[in-house]
Order: sequence, then C-alpha cells, then structure tokens
Amino acid sequence: MKQLKLIKQLKSGSQKALACFAVLMTAVFVGTAHPANAAAKPGLAVRSAIAIDADSGQILYQKQAKKALPIASVTKLLSTYIVLEQIKSGKLTWQTPVKIDSATAKLSHKSILTNVPLTAGHKYSVRQLYNATLIYSANAAVTALGTKIAGSPQKFLTKMRETALKLGLTSAKIATASGITNGQAGRQLGDPKVDAKVENKMSAIDVAKLAKRLIADFPAVLQTTGRRAAWFDKGGSSQTAMINWNLMLKGGSQATANLPVDGLKTGTSTAAGGNFVGTVNKQGHRLITVVMHAGNGNGGDATRFVQTRRLMNWVYATYRPVKLATGAAVAGADSVKAFYGRAKTADIALAQPTTLWLKKTQSKSTISGQLQLAKSATEKDGLKTPIKKGADVGRISLKLDGQKVASVDGSTMAPAKVSQTDDRANWFVRVWRDFLALF
Repeated sequence: MKQLKLIKQLKSGSQKALACFAVLMTAVFVGTAHPANAAAKPGLAVRSAIAIDADSGQILYQKQAKKALPIASVTKLLSTYIVLEQIKSGKLTWQTPVKIDSATAKLSHKSILTNVPLTAGHKYSVRQLYNATLIYSANAAVTALGTKIAGSPQKFLTKMRETALKLGLTSAKIATASGITNGQAGRQLGDPKVDAKVENKMSAIDVAKLAKRLIADFPAVLQTTGRRAAWFDKGGSSQTAMINWNLMLKGGSQATANLPVDGLKTGTSTAAGGNFVGTVNKQGHRLITVVMHAGNGNGGDATRFVQTRRLMNWVYATYRPVKLATGAAVAGADSVKAFYGRAKTADIALAQPTTLWLKKTQSKSTISGQLQLAKSATEKDGLKTPIKKGADVGRISLKLDGQKVASVDGSTMAPAKVSQTDDRANWFVRVWRDFLALF
C-alpha cells in the first residue's frame, strides 16, 4: 500500500516522472504471458541471452552467451558489488556522506542521461546514492560513489577492472563507472586513455555470473532492486521522483502474476539497445536471465521485458527443478577406494542439498556424477584414512545423460562427504597391500 501511495504522489508531484510513467505504461505489449512450447526453443529476438539457476549457476538456455557486447547501465551491477564490499568491510556505512564535485554535478544535469540532480559541494549519503543507482539508474550517483571509494573516477575504474578479474569476468571491458560512453563521461570522469565512443562491454555469461555473485554475497540487494518507486532527497534541493525502469516488477506494465520478478537491472544505449538482467524466485528456486540488444531500448520499447518473460516461461515449461537431499548418493560417485583403509572402499554422498534442473522428459535416473577428491583427502589415488563419518572429501561433478552439467563457473559441482567412519588398517595389512600392488 505504501508503494502504491508513493507512486500516486510521484505521478502528481513530478511532471517528468508522470510523462515517463505514461509512456512506459502505454508501451506496445508484444507476446503473451503464456508458457512457451516446451518442445521448441523460445526464439528470442535478441543478440545474446542466457538463463541460469541462481544457486548452482546451471545453464538452462544460452544464445551467443560468450560474445562481448555493450552493456550500458548493467555496468552498475559491478559498481554496486564494490560499494557493498566496502560497506561489508566497514570502509563505508550507509550514512557516510559523499561530497559532490563540480564534474559529477555537471554530469547529473545532462538531460539526455538518466540522473538525479546533484549539487556541487553538497553531501548525500551512501544510501541515497545507492538507491538512485539501482532504482533510477542514476549515472552521476554511481560515479560519485566510485570517486568516494577510490579517490578519483580513474582509480575507481582500475578497481572495477580488478574486481571483474577477481570475479572471473574475463570478457569485461570497462571505461566508465556507470555504463555511459567515455565521451559522455568526459575526460574528468572517464578514461582519458581511450576513445570517446568506447563503452563498457561484457558477455551475457559473465553478466549472469556477476548477477549470481551479487545476489549470493549480498542478498539484501533485492530489497532495493525490487522497489518500483522511491523519492531521492525528499524535501531537499535535489528532490526527485524515481520510478524503476524495470517494468516487470509487481504493478508494472510488463508484470505477470506467474513471474514474481524482483530485480535486477536494465541497461540502455544506442550501441547496446535494450538490455535487461532479470531474476525471479518461484517455488523456492531462483532464476537469473540476461537478454542483450533486445529492441532499440528507448523509453517506450518493452521488447527486453517481453523477451525476458518469454525466456522465463520457456524455462519453467521445459524444465523442472529436482532437489537432491544431503546424504543422497550419486551414481558413478557413490564410492571411492581407500587403499589403506580398514574397509577398502568408502561410501560417498552429497554434503548439502543440491538442485538440478531436469528437462521434463528426463527422469532422476539420468543423474550421475564424477568424484573429485580434495588433495588433502587423497593418497594412493584414493581416499586418505583414517577418516570420520561426515568429513568433507571433495566435490562431485554432476552429469545428466552422461554429460557434465554446464554452469557459468564451468561445471555444476556439489560438495561430497563420506557416509561412514573408516579407520586405517594396521601396519601389517598396509605392507601386504603394498606388496601385492607390485604384482
């Protein structure tokens, strides 16, 4: 009720927000909300796309997912990750004041870019600028946060590149903190070493990997990305009505009851078209989807949301999540040799609940795995003893129909444990086994 009341206030209190909202609400509605035919691919009208399980990273759909493309404001997911790291480490707090320099203030008043107006010399809290970054995609707000963290816009770009490498985002090319072109940022806020036309790029698979890490490491981010509307600096000189550009949020023009979307980020530019990183938590299982260059990306083009809805519905129509319980054995990885163990083999099981998405034509019998013992738990190409029941011993690479389950991190791995204690055989038995092994 509070959000609905706020949206009414925003509509009546800001002509700019009202005009934007009206255009978005009257956007051409393409496609349907009905699940796609599970027997066929979703036929997405996008250059690149991917759908993954948010926990395991299992890839459920991909189209040119490794191709690096312009990402526009999807960049802000990386900037946000750094902000949240700084808060977690205690280097920032939500109340930390951020003073606005003249270059950032000037950027905030460029009408062709999404912004909240910032006043040079004025201080805004980290929380205010963070909300503006994720809810309204404010370019100057995230630029100000980056400068506060690193000391200068250029040093923050270095930190972004370092963080991208740390997260395994090998396709990332970063020129600005917000996703605008280097020329739009200008020499003071961009990278003076690259051309003005350069803008940030990343592959869909790396964007999905970034979104997965962001949600896993900082799940509270969804409380912000799921907000349809908010005020910036209410009652202050920079008061701005912010309506989320994500039209798939509850109450939005592209929302449907069967897909309770609560994030994550849009991105729009001439080169990028319409990008959208979506996430939905349904029946206890969270999906992350990425669509890139869907339509022309202007304010009234709903293509990115239509294609996301089509992709999400296709996943639910094609797959079913199967939960493997802690202690469950996985065929092909349910035992291991223990050369010096009293029992010469040890039973292996999953160390934690694990979810796999199976096609609706597949049965659980198609699930198998391959055990990868940790070095610390290995001797004589088998399990090191003595070992206690429940001890973690490595990971199981999961397979479906004999093929490794692909994920954004390589392959879907599940932690493994031993199902019973195995003492070490006495000295005589060990020597005898070594002797027999010679022959």
